[in-house]
Formats: sequence, C-alpha cells, structure tokens
Amino acid sequence: MLSIEAEALRYIPAGFAFRHNVLAYGVDGPELLVAIPDGESSTVDRIRLLTGMQVRAATFPREVIRKQLSTVYANPSDERDDDAEISSPAIRAVDEIHEVAVRSRASDIHIEPHGDGGRVRLRIDGQLSVIRRLDGSLFAQVVSRIKILAGLDVADRRQPQDGRYSFSSDGSSVDARLSSIATLGGEQLVIRLFDARSQRPILENLGMEAGTLRRVRSLVRASHGFVIICGPTGSGKTTTLYASLAERDSSAEHLCTIEDPIEIRLPGIAQVQISARAGMTFSRALRAILRQAPDVIMIGEMRDAETANAAISAALSGQLVLTTLHSYDAARAIDRLVDLQVSRHAVAAALTGIIAQRLVRTCCSACRGGDDCARCAGTGFSGRTGVFECVETTEALREAIVAGAPAGEMLRLAEQDGLRSLSCDAMRHVSAGRTTASEVERVLGLAASR
Repeated sequence: MLSIEAEALRYIPAGFAFRHNVLAYGVDGPELLVAIPDGESSTVDRIRLLTGMQVRAATFPREVIRKQLSTVYANPSDERDDDAEISSPAIRAVDEIHEVAVRSRASDIHIEPHGDGGRVRLRIDGQLSVIRRLDGSLFAQVVSRIKILAGLDVADRRQPQDGRYSFSSDGSSVDARLSSIATLGGEQLVIRLFDARSQRPILENLGMEAGTLRRVRSLVRASHGFVIICGPTGSGKTTTLYASLAERDSSAEHLCTIEDPIEIRLPGIAQVQISARAGMTFSRALRAILRQAPDVIMIGEMRDAETANAAISAALSGQLVLTTLHSYDAARAIDRLVDLQVSRHAVAAALTGIIAQRLVRTCCSACRGGDDCARCAGTGFSGRTGVFECVETTEALREAIVAGAPAGEMLRLAEQDGLRSLSCDAMRHVSAGRTTASEVERVLGLAASR
C-alpha cells in the first residue's frame, strides 16, 4: 500500500480520481506525486492542467489504485458528483473557442498575449477579428491546455514548438496544426484548422474565367511537365493543387503527394506526410517517391534548393510535377526558382506553366452590407472566390528565361500570348457584383493598377 500525504489529496477531487483511477499520494516541491494505472500516461496531461503542477507519475495495477481510493476517500459516491474535467475553466474556454471557430468557418485561431491577459482572434475570409478576451490567469491556462492537446512541452515557454491535435465540433472532425512562439508579451499560439471531412475541390468551383480554366486544364492534364501555383500565404494555392489532382484518373495512374500537413485525404492517391522529427523532409520524400515510378507528383511547397532541383529533374524525366511557390505573380515566380539555385536552362526546359492567384471576399447575398446581418457579422462579405492569371510557357518565353530577361519583359511576352492579368480577372468579379473595387484594391494593392 502507498504511504499517502493528506496534503496531496486536496489537489485532485474525488470525482476526477475515481473517474480516471488516479491517486495523489505526495508533494515534492513543485511536483505532485501520483499513482496511475499501467498504460494510462495520457492522464498525466489532464492532472497537470487540473492542478497547475508538475506531475511525477508512478504506475500501479488498476485494482490496487481502486482499492486505496476507496480507503482514503470517505465517500466513493463522489465519483458521480464532481466532474473536474467539465468544471475546469480552461477546458470550457478552449471548447468554446473551438466551437465558435468551426461555426464561423475560421481558418485560423490566434491566441495572443494582450495587456494584462490575452485575446482570441479568428481569421474568417482572410480577416482577423477579436472574439474573446482572457484575464491573465485564464490566458495562461488556455495556452497550457492547447499545448497539452498538441503534445507540446508545457514548461518550455521560450523555444518555438509545433504540434497537431484533433477535436470534434457540431458533428465535424477537425484537424488542428499548432505553432507556439515566445513574444515580448508572452507566449503566442496560432492554430490552423482543417475539416477532416472536407471534400476534394474541383476547378470549376474556384472562380476561374472560362479561358483561364481551359489553360489550367491543359497544363494539369498533360502527360509531363512542371506546373507552379504561386501567391502569398492564404491565397488558396493548396486548394488549387487538390482541384488539379481531381482532373487526373487515380484508377489508371500512380498519383503521389508530399504535404505538410495533409489537409484532405484522397482515396486512391499515395499521400506522404512530412515530418522533420522523423527526418522525412520534402527532398527526401521526393527522392523516395521517384523510385516508385509515379505519373503525377504533387509537392505541397517548394522550400529549398534540393527539393526544387529534384522536382525539375522529375519533370524533365517524364513526370508531371505540380507544386506551389511563394511569389507575387507568375512572372516573378521564375526569379524565385532561380533564387532556389535552379539553373535558368533547367527552368526553361522543364517549366510548362505558372498559375498565380489571390482570394477576394465575396459580397454577402443576405444583406449586401447590413450592420445586423448574422451571416456576415455586418462586414458585408461572406465567403471568398479566386482571382487567377495563367501563363503557358512558349518558345519565346523559354528564350527569355535563359537570357535572364526581367519580370516585366516576361510579363509582356505572356500578355502577347493572351495573358489575363490578376487585376483584369479581379475586375471581372467587380463588374459581376461578386465583390467590390475596394476589396480588390485591398488584396492586390499595386497589382490592381496593371
């Protein structure tokens, strides 16, 4: 039998103890000593959040712990009366934040130090708005709770950490990708949300003009080549990648993806999750996939020289390679590849097309700008649509790439071949009443004047 200190018992309510078969038996400075059943290590995280203490756990057979619980707690029936998990303010707060985020169709949750406590902001249709403020104590507990869910080190508040977890809300299973970083005011968390049941998007639904759609289809249905989808973070590049894969026949072809993270699960397609901890980088995964003779390879993001050169080589050897790149527009994507130490001759030989894109908010069909609209929260916008430009690589453009022509010259050549620029495509949406000129100006900036 364990030797139990009376002080330790006050840290864990009877209901929690009986529900999880745990027994606090001692206190050693900042540590709470607990007995837990074999194979129940996840309970330690719950105890840490509940008590705010470091936890040193020792494992015992479940029946031994149950017997001693009945001895030390006068009324075992407390098991039904005290549910510590439900009563925890931090757990309730995190659950509520998750529910509001899902209900609001948010893509990101930002939990930030602010003033004497913190604030919670949601990114909805690309814009951040405050939904809740937290006092100092609750802010710290909420940060700890989310880090525990993602399997991060709660005690380490200085080093950046990344993790993943999932939760359910309104019948939906949601995957969450967490990033934490220390700021001057305290620890800040950003959580990217992905609906695990999301359906694969299709090109027709992204907002492309008919001519642009034909060009894009020609690129992504080709037997080989190198196609880049470019734009800033949050411009919908990954959605376009998935929609491009939907143009292929997965029953007749070997389709592979390399992603971080895998946002939508695709039946019949080999999807590889990047894991820095396991040493599975984009370049290493790409080298492994090439040994399996794929027809089409989707690379979630072109991040380094090794990956870029391997992808170019794959395209030159007969595969179709689809990838994304952070670039302002299609013409500047070529300079970005050169920055990644890909030779201009290799770029010119492999590149078959570039798709540049942005997302603009669409006018709310329920109110068109009403202050009390529940659908758009008075913003006048609900949902987003794509703005695109698509460049197909011609012989004249290949010669310009090899010669090191500036982006402006390559843009002129693309326009001669019928390029519809981002700003021109955006104004199509304005003319149709789907969005506003001010929204286009906000998203495109200087591009709107082209």
